[in-house]
Amino acid sequence: MVSVPRISTKTNRDMALDRSPKVSIRADCDGAPEKQLLRDLNIAFARADVDGILACFSDDICWRIMGETEIQGKMAARATLTAMADLVISELVIHSIITDGREAAVSGVITSESGESVAFCDVCQFASSAGEAIKKMTSYTVAVKTED
Repeated sequence: MVSVPRISTKTNRDMALDRSPKVSIRADCDGAPEKQLLRDLNIAFARADVDGILACFSDDICWRIMGETEIQGKMAARATLTAMADLVISELVIHSIITDGREAAVSGVITSESGESVAFCDVCQFASSAGEAIKKMTSYTVAVKTED
């Protein structure tokens, strides 16, 4: 079983935003606020921007990390994100963002500074049809073998 990669988080938001992982977005996000929200969520994750991640969640977020845990509420999400402190992400590639009403999914690959890659897929439900905040999110991760 593969664990969700741990990201380095800092209490100083400016220090977290100084991180500049390489970001490639292959998904079309134009004109769709829900897609832009999912793009912003994943960029914030790659930058270890805890406040940026939480800004995408509703107060009553239910975040299920498959095979590991279920997180209820923003405060618990903050604690989980803060605990993810030992992996620095060097690259984020977003392959696809799909939305349909209040439902959405985003998939891609993150790579750590040590070169380990993890494919991810987050399946989300928005709090409203306006897609202003994520109410439920289920995260799936799989280690990606790199060719030598």
